[in-house]
Formats: sequence, C-alpha cells, structure tokens
Amino acid sequence: MTQSLLEKLKPEVVEALENNRNKYDFSITDLYTELDCKYLYSQLSVGTMRDIILYADVDVKDWDSIDWRFGDKLFNNERHI
Repeated sequence: MTQSLLEKLKPEVVEALENNRNKYDFSITDLYTELDCKYLYSQLSVGTMRDIILYADVDVKDWDSIDWRFGDKLFNNERHI
C-alpha cells in the first residue's frame, strides 16, 4: 500500500511540527490533513512547502536543487535512479 506524504514525513520534521503545535495548532492540523491526502512530492504546492518549512523551523539555506526537486530533507523517499 502506498504511504501518504504524512506517513513519509521524517521523524525530526514531525517532532519540530509538534513542538510548535501550541502556537500553530490549526495550521499544523490543516497541514497534516493535506499531507495525508497526497502521495507524491510533486503534488505539493509551493504554499504547502512554505508551511512545512515555516512551522517545522526548517533551515533551507544549504539546500541544493536536488533537495528542492525531490524533498529528501523532509520526506523518506524511495527514488530509483
């Protein structure tokens, strides 16, 4: 069975989101709902990526094009190259 993007979120990202839940409860709950309905990284909108990065306090300054293209910093992905 295919995992949703919510299930693929890396544990450290989930932990960071949960640490900010008391400040952004509604937004994080909404984000989880959206990720639970998506199965491919390519299905995410720019706004959803912004929300993940914002609410999980992700530092993206050292990300390269591969990190943005495949989302490996946020999700446990299985890519076959």
